[in-house]
Amino acid sequence: MVFYRSNEDGTFTICHKTEVVKNTLNPVWQPFTIPVRALCNGDYDRSIKVEVYDWDRDGSHDFIGEFTTSYRELSRGQSQFNVYEVVNPKKKLKKRRYINSGTVTLLSFLVEAEHTFLDYIKAGTQIHFTVAIDFTASNGNPSQSTSLHYMNPYQMNAYAMAHPKEHQILYTLKFYIQMNNDIYLVKCKVL
Repeated sequence: MVFYRSNEDGTFTICHKTEVVKNTLNPVWQPFTIPVRALCNGDYDRSIKVEVYDWDRDGSHDFIGEFTTSYRELSRGQSQFNVYEVVNPKKKLKKRRYINSGTVTLLSFLVEAEHTFLDYIKAGTQIHFTVAIDFTASNGNPSQSTSLHYMNPYQMNAYAMAHPKEHQILYTLKFYIQMNNDIYLVKCKVL
């Protein structure tokens, strides 16, 4: 089967191809994972076209038919609503008594949410923050380009690039350091 996402201009773009199931008239395909953005660009009512083919060894796969659905319909899971008639438009035009070339039944549908760091913050997750400051000279002078802590004005250093992908969010942290009986206020910006 080949899954197509509909585009704004009415065309379709391939977003997934299933594996080939050989030597059977009643194939059962393996479950697969596809991001919602790839399947329907986040629009639950956007048309999804599915084409069904009969695999041929010589590479000239035979078109069996097609059907359309949407993410919203698929999300209802296994039910009588998710049995699709596979229709070949050419056969339908030629034969008055033609109904379909078979049916495809959805066996399961599962949404797996991938939570981001920001999702946890929005949900009220409390973060306990510990800071360790490395005063060792082995890291080198941060004003020298050979130092791991070098602050290049045009690109991030290795430490800055290691932060999570929510680096667009700017956090300002304030904490105090006591060193040799002097107390210093330190402001730290984490990108």
